[in-house]
Amino acid sequence: MDKVSVVIPTYNCLPYLPKAIESILAQDYKNIEILIVNDNSSDGTDKYLATLSKTRNNIIVINTDGVGAASARNIAIKQSSGHYVAFLDADDYWYSGKVSEQVRVHQENKHLGMTFTNYDHLNENNELIIDCLEYWNKYNSDQNTVHFFDNPLNDIFANNIIGTSTVMINKAVFQKIGFFNEEMSYCEDWHFWLKVCEHFDVALLKHSYTGYLMRAGSITQTDSKRWNNLLSVSEVISHYQDRNTSISKKSLSQARARLQEGYADYFRTKGDIYTALLHDFHSLLIDPQTRRVKHTLGDMKKCLMPSQKHKQSVPIK
Repeated sequence: MDKVSVVIPTYNCLPYLPKAIESILAQDYKNIEILIVNDNSSDGTDKYLATLSKTRNNIIVINTDGVGAASARNIAIKQSSGHYVAFLDADDYWYSGKVSEQVRVHQENKHLGMTFTNYDHLNENNELIIDCLEYWNKYNSDQNTVHFFDNPLNDIFANNIIGTSTVMINKAVFQKIGFFNEEMSYCEDWHFWLKVCEHFDVALLKHSYTGYLMRAGSITQTDSKRWNNLLSVSEVISHYQDRNTSISKKSLSQARARLQEGYADYFRTKGDIYTALLHDFHSLLIDPQTRRVKHTLGDMKKCLMPSQKHKQSVPIK
């Protein structure tokens, strides 16, 4: 039975971390080691993990001094001893059977470098909002439980449907393409998945095996970071757009439309509905989608309400 190394970076997530760890320990696949990187938490995580590691010999605690998620994952990967590496964010959790099913797919398809699964978006009461594949309306047309990508780079560039907490990677992948880019503060995971897709075969397990918590106060959702996050996505798109890759013009358009949708959401949440509407139109023109029509109509309605006061700003190009 091949060992699976599970990597969990954590920063001040003590209210959620025990549930994440328990979801690993409850898996029916037992040859698992858990590497938890406590990245300078100040909420008592260190004491909790010190106690936990004394009772579980398969839990390895690594303490770092605020290095960030990418570096934390890289440190753990380099110390891992498993044949496969899986990732779990501290505020997410796995459903039963997740590890065994992914290992089975890898073992039956030795050519695979990476697998990932569908996942559920949950509110803070752990209630289902929508699952990833339903939201994107992707890969639901056939009855196969596993989707093998013909051109994974093309598909994952167009729509980043990969949730970090769903990924399992053959350890040999890191030897070939390296690790997460530690200079990136956002979307370093998407950037890494794209590198994997350039060099290895990838498969999707369409069953949902992970709960992804939509936390209002999470680090990546704070308003001060969202603008830089969008710029990071734009840089990745530009990087691949300038290269001679197998990415189609359609996928490039879909990625640009998704970026415009992100800009629209950014300005919408800031109350700048007029600028949001400009990005709505841009996204809709590039790649029409039902949800984009709804967002555009919703923002148009807000713009027409005389009681509403909205800011105006220069649209992003």
